[in-house]
Amino acid sequence: MLDTDLEGLGPKEAGEYVLAFVTALKQTERDPLGPRGDAPLAAQAKARLAEEERKKALREAELAELRMKVSILKQKLVKLRMMPARTVDPDLLLAQLEMVTGKKDTLSLALKEEEAKAKLEELKKKMG
Repeated sequence: MLDTDLEGLGPKEAGEYVLAFVTALKQTERDPLGPRGDAPLAAQAKARLAEEERKKALREAELAELRMKVSILKQKLVKLRMMPARTVDPDLLLAQLEMVTGKKDTLSLALKEEEAKAKLEELKKKMG
């Protein structure tokens, strides 16, 4: 499953999932990027600076990826929220349909079937 896939999630779960990415993005943006102290020797300072630059490059790459994912997730969340709920209770649907149309009239169908059989027998007698 991709990080940006919201399929199978309801609007609430999808909202929480997107919020987690937004939170990660904001925390990563707030993280300080510069060195945290001065080393007494120039060699140590250069090594530390190189390490911090590497970390900064990694954070920037992470930020870019998180921004892209947040953007995709927000778009998918908007689409998901606009779609009607897919869950259907078949028993409730049947009850609502029966309230509108009434229950199936099996007696009437049986009578019509018997009448048709009787007419068929009459025709057979006339023909035979």
